[in-house]
Amino acid sequence: MKQFKIQISEQEIDDLNQRLSKTRWPGATINEGWKKGAPTDYLKKLVDHWQHKFDWKKQEALLNEYPQFITEIDGQDIHFLHVRSGDPNATPLMLIHGWPGSFADFVNVIEPLTNSPSGEANGPGSFHLVIPSIPGFGFSTPVKEKGWNMFRIAAAFTTLMEQLGYAKFAVHGGDMGAGITGIMSAISAHKLIGTHVNTDFYSVAGLGMFPSDTSFLSDEEKAGLERMKEYKKTGTAYLEIQSTRPQTVAYSLSDSPVAQLAWMVEKYKEWTDADKELPEDAMDIDQILTNVSLYWFNKIGASSAEALYENMSMAFHWGGDGSAQDSGQWTPPKVPSAMTVFGKNADRSLFQKLLSFTGEPDHYIFHEKGGHFPAMEVPELFVKDLREFFGPSRS
Repeated sequence: MKQFKIQISEQEIDDLNQRLSKTRWPGATINEGWKKGAPTDYLKKLVDHWQHKFDWKKQEALLNEYPQFITEIDGQDIHFLHVRSGDPNATPLMLIHGWPGSFADFVNVIEPLTNSPSGEANGPGSFHLVIPSIPGFGFSTPVKEKGWNMFRIAAAFTTLMEQLGYAKFAVHGGDMGAGITGIMSAISAHKLIGTHVNTDFYSVAGLGMFPSDTSFLSDEEKAGLERMKEYKKTGTAYLEIQSTRPQTVAYSLSDSPVAQLAWMVEKYKEWTDADKELPEDAMDIDQILTNVSLYWFNKIGASSAEALYENMSMAFHWGGDGSAQDSGQWTPPKVPSAMTVFGKNADRSLFQKLLSFTGEPDHYIFHEKGGHFPAMEVPELFVKDLREFFGPSRS
């Protein structure tokens, strides 16, 4: 295990800016807003901000304020942040990102989670945070061999916590991180204080867990289900491409920063709070560009696509028709669990019915504010949920 510091060279930054200045934009197209992807006029403004207003070195310094390390587990370099609370009795908590994300997703919640709330007698405690980069993401690169699917990642992350001296710990995940969290609850149940995951309309729809028998749904719920089916049909091309042809898309994402930006910002628009018009209305524009920059500098567009390819190729049943559950399906040991759903009230009952097919969590939370990226969109709610579930009584 060795200390790590982010050090992107001026040469790499200059190369990025030169590529941005020489962008070859598409010709005139019929403007239909975001229906066909990121609009050219919007993307030109965002590229201008990235090139002329965004300060990578400032963001790099911010990330480097937190202790970072790289360790080798199962032959793979694993990058992680390890931020210990001043409270020796703090609860160890691992935070796992997803796609299109990174360890930088959690930068706004590090301080509030590692520090106890002031002025609260017998209030919830603080956390020792471990924030790893999934192999193929962040600085957990390069991936040295095939087979780094979520089972292997879950085992490696459990080993990481053991290496850090945490015999018992809590874990949170969103997106791909939620899948890893779920697997950890199966393979490392005796080590876990509990698990917390977040989900939303697009995560649920993307799983495609649509029952063939909809007689148990109300008319309003059936309408919501149809919207989910439409998204599954028209909004998951990114997943189909990355999980079946990662090498083909790798060239554009590694050669064009604007391609990488468009690939990610489309999802920042679609998956954030529906009440927000633009991605930067939902979260800080510089935090968005910090993530995009990490993908660009480390060529994560290519390696993360490969990671999705590995995971979609796993021989594991993730769902399907929830009306026909296999009675012989293996059931993992019980671990205290919580789920936060971000969505709009019209879909609240539909979420609960569809998610019940994956098992009922011990603690269910619903928020109308926020979306797929809660640590960036609504950090105060994110921190509150974790504190309530993983407080002193749980630990």
